[in-house]
Amino acid sequence: MLQGTPLRSLGASPCIFPLFALALVDGAQWLFSSKTSVSRGVVVCFAYVVLTAVYGLCVFGVSSHGENLLWKGTTSFISLVAFLYATQLDYGKSSIVRAAIYVALILVVVGFLFGNSNPLGLPALAENGVLHFTPLPDERPRGLSREPSQLSITAMIIGLLAAHLTRSRDRKVLLVVATVGILIASGSKGGILTLFICVIILSIMKWHSKWYQVAGLLFVLFPLGLTLIWLIPNLFPEESFAISGTIPTRFSMILSASMTFAHHPFGVGVTGFLPAVAQYLPSAMSDLQSIFPFPLNFSEVSAYETSADMVGTKTFFFDQLMRFGIPFAAIFFIFIAGLLKRLAEKKQTILLMAILAATVAIMTYQPGTGNFAISIVFGLALSEVRGG
Repeated sequence: MLQGTPLRSLGASPCIFPLFALALVDGAQWLFSSKTSVSRGVVVCFAYVVLTAVYGLCVFGVSSHGENLLWKGTTSFISLVAFLYATQLDYGKSSIVRAAIYVALILVVVGFLFGNSNPLGLPALAENGVLHFTPLPDERPRGLSREPSQLSITAMIIGLLAAHLTRSRDRKVLLVVATVGILIASGSKGGILTLFICVIILSIMKWHSKWYQVAGLLFVLFPLGLTLIWLIPNLFPEESFAISGTIPTRFSMILSASMTFAHHPFGVGVTGFLPAVAQYLPSAMSDLQSIFPFPLNFSEVSAYETSADMVGTKTFFFDQLMRFGIPFAAIFFIFIAGLLKRLAEKKQTILLMAILAATVAIMTYQPGTGNFAISIVFGLALSEVRGG
């Protein structure tokens, strides 16, 4: 219900309140410490954010969609900072983190069992105006999340983190199986495809060119490939393009982001995001429609041309690519590659799988900001590679 307040998207998760409290404590400690300093990287990044914001105002003006772009850019920047700040918390105290992840997993399961899907005939206690700001016409379960796609990645991350942190091998196997079960039950197209992509990438990373490993890799990938070929038409039938607006929305927004990037390779800043969407989205929809022989349902995305409500590419990567361009893309890929390499060296396979899942999700179907499970998995992985 907090999304109906001035918090808007920041109110999608109650995590914003403890995060804000922690930020106040950290800020006070930094302010009154004997060594009040800011790292050069933070200064450079903040300066770049300001420069791109000024550029966006110069190119598009100070208002769009009936919104003040300076204010809208500031709120978008706060959401991004909250997401990044959550990755930098202290995750080194393993006993506290383990207990917290177990509690989070219980919340995921309770939300699933008592949610809209009603799998065991239990009352849908999670479906009410307090826990959910918007009703969901979809029959797929969303638990305590806003929508099924959010439930899928949250369940995947929390389940894998629980498996990573538990000490029992049997519990690890049970938790991984339960996680996959909830993921499949969520019915999220993005979540299921993310699982396939992660398994394939992990198999490739484990390939050490010994003949029996090559044979094992082919044995795993061949049936996976056949299954994927069978699965895609079922997940993306022709009717889903004509009736559902979800798939055309994502495709057209990613194409619009690519057009923005082509014309503004260093980004349009947090202030230029909305007017860039209005400028390039019509061409993106037209180009996308020309590819398909049947009509696409652009009802959701066409509203983005005039309304500022919930406008986005539905992916963290392409949202930030529009805002910050080449520097963001370079930092993103270098960071992810380095993190995966370090986790592989430390033989943290389950945590590596969780990072892979989060990375694929924020590049394909997750906005990222507002879902702090994604922040937590990156924070835990950073703590792991830094030795706690």
